[in-house]
Amino acid sequence: MEMQQIDGDGVLLVRYKVAPDSVKDFQIWKAKTDEVMKTFKGFIAITLLNPEKDSDYYYVIIRFNSSENARVWLNSDARKNLLKDPHATWLSDKQEVIQDWDKFWYNTFSEVKKWKQWVVTFIAVYPLTIVVPRFVKTISAVISLSFFEGIINALLISGLMIFLVMPLVLSFFKKWLRT
Repeated sequence: MEMQQIDGDGVLLVRYKVAPDSVKDFQIWKAKTDEVMKTFKGFIAITLLNPEKDSDYYYVIIRFNSSENARVWLNSDARKNLLKDPHATWLSDKQEVIQDWDKFWYNTFSEVKKWKQWVVTFIAVYPLTIVVPRFVKTISAVISLSFFEGIINALLISGLMIFLVMPLVLSFFKKWLRT
């Protein structure tokens, strides 16, 4: 199946707490659930994220072609019956969020305090605002960039923030952000 972004995709993010002694039951239940879910209108894909070390939480990302179709699955009798399945005894904690694709990456299950977001963002962006302009100025001495110098600074800083620095900083401060 080709994975492509479609405007208006509905993303259902589910977080399950599964005790280590119930993993096998969870896997059996999930396999049944996946087969039923794939028959629903608008289903695109499902991704399982296994727990991190020292965590019992599994994350399941389910994509439908619209938020409405994700909601239909979420409220369906088929799904309700699967949750009553004898293999679902492991189910002690479950959180579910439906998001439109364009808002998905900016929402989380738990709210992070704004001042902590600010601190982490500052730690990530400050060194870039020092290093990148010096780097671009060095290049500008060799190749005239004139008007484009500011644009190149902005492109490099934002690109490095998104793809390199923020993932590293967030992984380093992950536990602190959750407290």
